[in-house]
Amino acid sequence: MIKVLVFSPIAVENGRGGEISSMELAAGLQEYFDVTFIHTNQLPGKKLLNKRAIENKLKNVKIDSRIKFAILKLSNVMFTFPYPWEILRLYKKVKKNDVIYTSFNNIKSTLLFIFFSLLHRRGKFIIGYRKPLYSEKIFSLYNLKYRISILLFSLFKNNFIPHTMSNYAKNYLEHFYKTDSVVHITHGIELDKYKDNGKEVKSDITLNFVYIGYLDDPHKGVGVLVDAIEKLLDENLNMKIFFEFCGMGPLESRLRELERKYPNYVKFHGYISNEEIPDYYKRNDVFLFTSRREPFPRVLMEALAAKLIIICSKTIGSIELLKQKAFSFFFRKLSPGAIKDRIVEVYKLWIKNPNRIKELQNSARIYIFNNYSFDIEIEEFKSLINRIYRY
Repeated sequence: MIKVLVFSPIAVENGRGGEISSMELAAGLQEYFDVTFIHTNQLPGKKLLNKRAIENKLKNVKIDSRIKFAILKLSNVMFTFPYPWEILRLYKKVKKNDVIYTSFNNIKSTLLFIFFSLLHRRGKFIIGYRKPLYSEKIFSLYNLKYRISILLFSLFKNNFIPHTMSNYAKNYLEHFYKTDSVVHITHGIELDKYKDNGKEVKSDITLNFVYIGYLDDPHKGVGVLVDAIEKLLDENLNMKIFFEFCGMGPLESRLRELERKYPNYVKFHGYISNEEIPDYYKRNDVFLFTSRREPFPRVLMEALAAKLIIICSKTIGSIELLKQKAFSFFFRKLSPGAIKDRIVEVYKLWIKNPNRIKELQNSARIYIFNNYSFDIEIEEFKSLINRIYRY
């Protein structure tokens, strides 16, 4: 049986999309391969996943090891350095496997896996690009980091298979690799959590909006969203609307202030467990997405599967997933006024034609169920692993 190692460069307790996807990938592949899962002690933020949630994601896959890095935090910046003996320990794990999957993290990880690939020549290395490959700031360190790493990997292109979730990333990487060597496999979600059980949980009395995710402004744009909702509520206190927020992050206090100011219109739940998230989606009507950049946001797929209309910013992932879809309402720019206008537009449509809103919600669900099943993702990875291992 082919031996597969899934390596998460970030501690799975971090609980963001990349860590969740890596655990789900390992759990999905274990039916077909001998799967090992390893992660590290690198935790950029607060823990979002507890032990039970991690076990539920991994199912029967055991965490084989945690690779330890020396960590130095200065202000909001984290510097990490792999211990030499931990590098050796990780390599011993790597060389026992036929196929190694990891997500791109930083230049140190790039150099580490290039070194491993030179020593473990029979191994097949898949590198997942799960983040946007550019920043709007042309001379940012973010851009430099990605360009250097892509260049380094491309110098050893026979050793690595790049994996992308967005067509944009695929087209970008094809400047460095042969067209047929870049693998494009998008996220899939576990649809069992969103299947219709015959119970209607959405309200006909109010139009309910929800935001679920990290609560910051530089990445997720939540500060702009809160300004938009406050501006809307200041002007219209007779609208039949309600806003729910779930998550944790720097803007928690700001949301509590908004909740205190408008207790009949806003509810801040704080952090909710991964198992509870589908219930919060299902009881709402509209999902609010204000990220400044995202590669291919699974949160949108989850919201659509739960029959939510989307009001969203234009990112690489959201455009690819939602372009020309009637159930998506893009705002022209990330500003309080633009977000408010879209909320009002959807609200007026609900008041005028509630059946049209239900039609859009149903079509959103059908779209995801037909195209973004987790089973499809695993089948594509299974085919990829079988194909590259025969080379």
